[in-house]
Amino acid sequence: MKEVERNVMFAKAGGNASKNAYTCRISLPMDAIKALGVTPDDRSVTLTIDENRVVITKATES
Repeated sequence: MKEVERNVMFAKAGGNASKNAYTCRISLPMDAIKALGVTPDDRSVTLTIDENRVVITKATES
């Protein structure tokens, strides 16, 4: 298992959002995206939040 540390990026939300609203992002390395099988044409993923852990998996088709 490979571990990579990243910082969370915070940006002020625009539009009709409240003045204290933020949007958050995390950049993932291309190796992780390839390992998930995510492509520009098939980019759906599922985030599972379990206590202090976030797990990203490739979304299954329904």
